[in-house]
Amino acid sequence: MWKQAVFSKNLRLTAPFFKKNGVNQPKYFAVLKNMLHDVFDFVFKHPKNIAFYIDKNSVHILEEMRQGGIFLTAHYGNHEFLGYRLAELKIPLNAAAQKQKPDFFDRWLQKKRTFNGKCFAKEIEPESLISFIDSGGLFAMLADQNFKNSSKCEGEFLGVSARCNPVPAFILKHRPNTPVFCGYLKQTTLFLKKIPADNFYAHYHSWLESLILENPAKWYGWFHNRFKI
Repeated sequence: MWKQAVFSKNLRLTAPFFKKNGVNQPKYFAVLKNMLHDVFDFVFKHPKNIAFYIDKNSVHILEEMRQGGIFLTAHYGNHEFLGYRLAELKIPLNAAAQKQKPDFFDRWLQKKRTFNGKCFAKEIEPESLISFIDSGGLFAMLADQNFKNSSKCEGEFLGVSARCNPVPAFILKHRPNTPVFCGYLKQTTLFLKKIPADNFYAHYHSWLESLILENPAKWYGWFHNRFKI
């Protein structure tokens, strides 16, 4: 079955973490069911036709995000709708995205990731990142994404060493005062958090671990070769 070997490997690697926290690991079909539900919503529904709320404790963070920074999210729940919601809230967003194949699928994705005629998820060259941040933009990315290239940027996640994407560290090296945020959609409610820029991956991983412990079957990273072994 689809990526079941990767799923089983990730369960094996993270078993001590879950045992320590007294939480059962998810079942393969529970995670797959949740993911297919969110994929169905993304393909066949439009966010503007779905009720949407902002967590009251996240409102002031949302105002800070309007000034730009780094936004880290995850494969937790419907992250595709999350990008649309931030664009809808007039956040100066550029979410990192890779060109997909075939071309017609990439064009369809770009259309789905467009608000008021502007695509909020597209490729951005590394040399353009700093000027984007300087202009007050918010650079967003799935920070639990696979990162297979050699990198000195690593962290512990679910009790296992994980190789991390170095792009946020690159931004902070050149613009150390850049604020860092994280957030997700819980059903129809937007939750946001500001985390320290120092050792930001440790704070991000701690935040994501708390979400996964709350509902392990809502994290779709189980299907990714996420961990460094």
